[in-house]
Parts: sequence; structure tokens; C-alpha cells
Amino acid sequence: MEWKYYTNKAIKRKIDHLLFEAAKLFANCESTYEARQEALKTEQEYLSQIYDLDPHFAERCGYKR
Repeated sequence: MEWKYYTNKAIKRKIDHLLFEAAKLFANCESTYEARQEALKTEQEYLSQIYDLDPHFAERCGYKR
């Protein structure tokens, strides 16, 4: 089991950027139910991109297939 996040600096930078974008979703999210559901959907899309880079890290972050 290789955690590319910890062994490959380029992948770490890409994952960190995706995590930053996901965090911004919730920081700038309206408090309505619909807005939060849309943010959760977009977060899963970001986690899917992270899964392509490092499946183990994405699962640890809460990615669900």
C-alpha cells in the first residue's frame, strides 16, 4: 500500500490544491439546505479527482464511490 501523497511532491501539491478548493466550498457556502447539498456534491467530485491521484488518501478523506 503506497501513499503517493507522502512520497510524491507533485501529487501532494495537486491534492493540497484540491483540498483547498473543497474547503473554500464550505467556507463560502450559503446556509440553505440546497447550497450545502450542492457543496457536498462538488466535494465528492474533488475527492474523486484525489482518488485518481491517491486512492488510499481519498478514502481516508471520506471519498465514497
